[in-house]
Amino acid sequence: MNNHPPKLPQNLLNWLLKEELAEEVLGDLEEKFHITTQHRSTFRAKLNYWYQVLNYLRPFAIKNYRSNSNQFTMQRHNFKIALRHLVNEKGFAFINIFSLTVGIAACMAIYLFIADESSFDSFHSKKSNIYRLDEIQTFTGTKEQHVALSMPGMGPSMLNEFPEVKGFTRFDMIGKHLFRENNNSHVLKQTALVDSTFLEVFDFILIRGDKSTALDEPHSLVLTEDNALKFFDNYDDALGASILMNDRTMKVTGILKNIPENSHLQFDALLSFTSVTAQRPEFNNSFGSNTLNTYLVLEDNVSVSDLEAKFDDFMLRHFDNDNTILEYYKLYLQPLTDVHLQSAHIEHDYDNYRKFNGKYLHTFKLVGIFILAIACINFMNLSIARASKRWKEVGIRKTIGAVKNQLFYQFMVESILLAVLAMLLSFALLIVALPILNNAIGRELTLMYFLDQPQLVLITIILTLALGFIAGLYPALYMTNFQVASIFRGKRKDGDKSFFRNALIVLQFGLALAMIVSTLVVLQQLNYMQAKDVGYDTDKIMLIDMANEANENFKPLKDELLNLASVSGVTASGQRLGNNFHQWGFKVKYDTGIYTMTPSNVYVERDYLDVYGIKILEGRGFSKDIATDNGLAFIINKSLAKELGLKEAVGTAAAHQWYPDDSLGSIIGVTEDFNFNSLHHRVNTLCISAHEDWNYSEMSIKISGKNLASTIEDIEYIWSKHVKDWPMEYTFLDNHLATLYESDTQMSTVVSIITVLAILIACLGLFGLSSILISRKVKEIGIRKVLGASVGHILLLVSRNFVLMIVVAFVVVSPITYLLLEGWLSNFAFRVDLNIALFIIGGAIALAVAIITISFQSIKAALTNPVNSLRSE
Repeated sequence: MNNHPPKLPQNLLNWLLKEELAEEVLGDLEEKFHITTQHRSTFRAKLNYWYQVLNYLRPFAIKNYRSNSNQFTMQRHNFKIALRHLVNEKGFAFINIFSLTVGIAACMAIYLFIADESSFDSFHSKKSNIYRLDEIQTFTGTKEQHVALSMPGMGPSMLNEFPEVKGFTRFDMIGKHLFRENNNSHVLKQTALVDSTFLEVFDFILIRGDKSTALDEPHSLVLTEDNALKFFDNYDDALGASILMNDRTMKVTGILKNIPENSHLQFDALLSFTSVTAQRPEFNNSFGSNTLNTYLVLEDNVSVSDLEAKFDDFMLRHFDNDNTILEYYKLYLQPLTDVHLQSAHIEHDYDNYRKFNGKYLHTFKLVGIFILAIACINFMNLSIARASKRWKEVGIRKTIGAVKNQLFYQFMVESILLAVLAMLLSFALLIVALPILNNAIGRELTLMYFLDQPQLVLITIILTLALGFIAGLYPALYMTNFQVASIFRGKRKDGDKSFFRNALIVLQFGLALAMIVSTLVVLQQLNYMQAKDVGYDTDKIMLIDMANEANENFKPLKDELLNLASVSGVTASGQRLGNNFHQWGFKVKYDTGIYTMTPSNVYVERDYLDVYGIKILEGRGFSKDIATDNGLAFIINKSLAKELGLKEAVGTAAAHQWYPDDSLGSIIGVTEDFNFNSLHHRVNTLCISAHEDWNYSEMSIKISGKNLASTIEDIEYIWSKHVKDWPMEYTFLDNHLATLYESDTQMSTVVSIITVLAILIACLGLFGLSSILISRKVKEIGIRKVLGASVGHILLLVSRNFVLMIVVAFVVVSPITYLLLEGWLSNFAFRVDLNIALFIIGGAIALAVAIITISFQSIKAALTNPVNSLRSE
């Protein structure tokens, strides 16, 4: 027989070596394969050969089987022991599992939030090649600013002049318009003009129509599905139908699936740009005013920086080689995937739905890591402390033959089991908590995000197992590293003095302390912004959208509204406070000539400053009795007066840039600086003018009565009398201003919730640790009581080490936290100063919570009869 038999086929292992069956098996095989007499001996010889091979391997197979069987039995035994310990020590199991459950659930919720914000515009197949064209504007008399607007001629010209540009599309939000189909009318709030290429650049789904031609012809209209069903019974009826937009006939050429929530561009209807360019062909070559958003599609592998380097020459070509243009404009490209999260510094960014400060995502990531770290440290500390109570168990098991590996596996199984239970419970907790969280932060987070991506579930499981392994590794190594004799003699390291565990407690409370202080600072900053005097009245100011009919009937509408006892003022304006006011040219006449600059501008009705309570420092407000106040009178803010450098601004000849130099009006007043933009930006220079012949975009009604609901009903009734076609849609100024700080408020909410959870987890851990510590010191406490120790003395004995560790955490973490918070506060033009008192308050809160937590167990132990603790070993 060959000394090196061939590899045994897997299917022959079924023979496993029962000698009494060998002949029977051979006979069955001969019959099954119809072996003829001629081949019987050859076949039988081969079977005998394999039989000898199997017989040779029999001892090894049996050994392997027994080994696997023993291994399985051992693992099952370890699992049973782990479950028994959990049942027997319910308090420990609850604290450990609950704290880790909360930590994992919080971390998953933060991940869902980050994933939701990061998903914006990710569904566009060309996203990596699409860039928004932005500008840095540096006009005389105004601060430097990044803007999302561009000039109409830039897109077409760049396509023709730069081979790197593969395509472009423009987006011009023209706002609210009234649409009619027979007797069915609705105001669509977001109507936009776009190029014919819009649906080819962006992957918005067209469910009816042809995206390559839907926006080719003038007066073509594409509706979203919900808006199409406002006018038609079904999509097929809508396609090709005519609909009136402000009395102009439009043809419905496409129906879009509702715009995804994670698109920075949101709209109800799209109009073809050819509706404009057919009547004004020069529009496509228009340079000067920035009125719309331009998106470029670049070729693959284009160097964006190299392309941007060509933009200065591009501007010179289109502004007659006037080098001064480069002093005012700097063009750059912003990746589509950055528009939602990286535009906090960009102003005039009107079409950026739910714009979020991407820097906050880094904060959320840190918060997620912190809360999970606190939970893991808590888990590991409790595992170490609990393991240190099991010395005798370890000693007995070693005495009866348990080896180090077996004990190691036992501790690891228990740790991993706890982690897996915590993971399962965290999913259940999220199901309950997510609706509450969504309501608090205005999101639609869902666990379906995990279920739709099985790899995330797999990653969560792997991380959980890794967490259980890491958390159990130290106690497993720590407990299995001692000799039996030393265990029973009591010669072992004292777990209470473990440097490793104390370091973990310092880290845990350091993270909790950082989150407490951060929450206090964030809340202080938000309260500061909400309480800061912005320079005008914000309470009970109702804002109503106006259209042509409302403008035509403004005077009788205003007069009747003022007759209401609960209405103390009515006015109107071209733009809303809290938004970026448009910038345009303003010129002032000096002795040496005409000086031109570009401040922010807003046109208003003459009562505007009175209704809003804007303070005039010099001069006067607009008057109804002075005819020149309509268009030829200007009120500037203090910043613009300072920029002009005039000794006496009031009375200086001035006008909008397009006015002839020989027909200037004059500056009639100077106001205190007021924050017409959000507090993220410093106050810009501002010019206010009154133009009764310009259409206002918004009416402001100041309500003074207490019965708000009744007043709103009265206003709606009066509105319906004077404005037949345009429905009354309103909001309140304070609600609008609150949206300016939505990102900050959401950050505050998330950080506050996580801070509470972090404190809860830390307290649970401290409660468990103090409980274990006191149980090990029960005899010492009993002896001290017999010797006359008071409850306070025993409390000090138990808590002093914990207090010392919290003090160390405070000293180590405070400087790092200070630097991080300074960086966050730098995002605000108006901000609070970091006060050391907040750090002291935060430290005091952490210390008080720790002492209260420890005191419960300490007082309980101190009040226990010492006879009970000293009675037996």
